[in-house]
Amino acid sequence: MNMNIDKRLSEELKAKMSSLTKKERTYFQCMWPKSGVLYITSKPGIAKSAITRSIAEKMNFAYKDIRLAMVDETDVGLFPALGEIDGVKCLDHVVPKWAVDANKRPTIIHFEELNRASAQVRNAALQILLERAIGTSFHFNDNVLMIASGNLGDEDGTDVEEFDAALNGRLIHMKHTLDIKEWMDGYAKENIHPIIVSYLENYPEFMYKESTEDGPKAYASPRTWTFLSDYIVANYGMESTPRAFITDLFQIASSYIGASAKKFSTYCEDQMKININDVINRYDEIEKDLKNYNRDKKSELIQGLKKIDIEPLSDLQRENITKFLKIIGDDELVDYLLGLLDVPNRAVNTKNTKTFLKQFKDVLMKTKGINKKNTDSLVTVKSK
Repeated sequence: MNMNIDKRLSEELKAKMSSLTKKERTYFQCMWPKSGVLYITSKPGIAKSAITRSIAEKMNFAYKDIRLAMVDETDVGLFPALGEIDGVKCLDHVVPKWAVDANKRPTIIHFEELNRASAQVRNAALQILLERAIGTSFHFNDNVLMIASGNLGDEDGTDVEEFDAALNGRLIHMKHTLDIKEWMDGYAKENIHPIIVSYLENYPEFMYKESTEDGPKAYASPRTWTFLSDYIVANYGMESTPRAFITDLFQIASSYIGASAKKFSTYCEDQMKININDVINRYDEIEKDLKNYNRDKKSELIQGLKKIDIEPLSDLQRENITKFLKIIGDDELVDYLLGLLDVPNRAVNTKNTKTFLKQFKDVLMKTKGINKKNTDSLVTVKSK
């Protein structure tokens, strides 16, 4: 079945591309021409598979993940078969099922660990990547996209095969990086347990922590945080709180994220004591404990508060928020208040939020760098 299509992007695909992150768009656009092979490299666990799968899902492509270090040559089309051309018997190759399936609909094929595979597997995968064919009779359709990935070698302590100049000249080399915002916005906020998201928003430096020579073999990375999240979600649910899993967490967290487990477990313990809902609903009961919190812990609560729409809250709940804001640093107070004003039309059109902001009009009007739209909102608040 031939499903060749116009090589230019259709209007439908262009529309879907609006859902891609900047990096996802770059990768997709490099795959689409099918000229050269996009080859991304990074340290282990930096979400090379996750970003490729995300592109496929957002663009409504099927996703085939071929882990070359774990397969043999028969999995990549090197199993011989007897055929016949013009009455002459000849050898060809048996086409793997995944390749046939890929031609049935738009598909992204990801060849992982290209530089760690055995020589036979690597050569077979490279033939597919470069020639978009298996043997002489099977060719991939134009709506099948391909990408390869690998590790860095000495830089990340992995045993890899160095490519020669001829092969490197056929690859589109990109070093894959991932910062906390990219991971959060592109994947984590929708797929990772909220307690892990909250923790890493407050402590982004712990998203990736390499293992030390004398420490645990496990280490924190987007991959291992995902594994730990899957454990929590599968056993306790996406909406579970630390109270449900804290005992088990102490026992198993280091197996997933190594030395980073101690600080994460402590964070979960703290969340059991006081969380932002406690601040909103029973501030007076916990005020003494809150005042003893250090800046980091108060900052964690502010991060939770930023996610809450104060408009539908009761007068008492908003009063409790006001009390809490009076015990945090001035810089964090201004940052939170400006965050309220950043939501389009919120301060202008919502009565309760406007009244709430009025309490802090002097702080806000002294703040530099407020854009005109926010200035208009502040004038509205001040004139009340």
